[in-house]
Amino acid sequence: MFAIRMLRSLTNLGPKVSDQLWSMNYATVKRLSLEEKLGLPERPKKPSSPYLQFCGQKFTEFSKMHPGSTFTDIAHKLAEAWKLVDIETKTKMMNEFHEKIKTHPEALQQYYSTLTDAQRVQLEAAKKTRMESLKKIRSKFELRKSGKPTRPTGMFGVFVKDVYSKKTDHSTTYFGTGHLKEISKVWNNLTPEEKAPYKFKYEKDEKEYRKKLAEWEEEMIRQGKANLVRSESQPIPVLDESKNSKKIPPIKKQMKGK
Repeated sequence: MFAIRMLRSLTNLGPKVSDQLWSMNYATVKRLSLEEKLGLPERPKKPSSPYLQFCGQKFTEFSKMHPGSTFTDIAHKLAEAWKLVDIETKTKMMNEFHEKIKTHPEALQQYYSTLTDAQRVQLEAAKKTRMESLKKIRSKFELRKSGKPTRPTGMFGVFVKDVYSKKTDHSTTYFGTGHLKEISKVWNNLTPEEKAPYKFKYEKDEKEYRKKLAEWEEEMIRQGKANLVRSESQPIPVLDESKNSKKIPPIKKQMKGK
């Protein structure tokens, strides 16, 4: 199944680079399902809405009609084109969509019944791994969104930044692993006195980072987002002794028989 992905990272490369990559048809990629990655039979796909079907059918055509356009531009053009589709066509597509939605659960149940016990265990383990991965990604996104300070690079990182800042050649080939190895050799041959300025810069940045991190963690705790801070910085929960204390039941007096 082909899915349209928006490559958000391309926007940081500048409009020229982004347009070149879009012209190379990087926008439409083959996205494998979890079952396909595991080598299992293909699972019945959930039917797409009429609008998404229309976008999937027309995206390549619109990309060729508007070379160099970004994903957002093409999405806007598709939305405008969808408005011009006649009501009869939309109604027909919607009816077909609802029919497919009705039969999808049964097709899905039949699919899982054909899997062996080993395949089910393999699939459940892969789903669990994917959920944990998505949870980490969401956590990182939330941390970035919350404005968490970025830890500074080490002494070697400061040295690399200094070397790159003095170079006039900023092509992508210059930032390869080969050049980094050469810089590493230069760094290893430096004397402690030559490394001292980079050590001073790192220690200064590290001190400033820890200060900003502490301020950020205090703000997150104040906002009720203690789950984002480090475990050692999380507030100690206060136990309610009134709930934990055991109440002694009153002693019942036995009535003497007459």
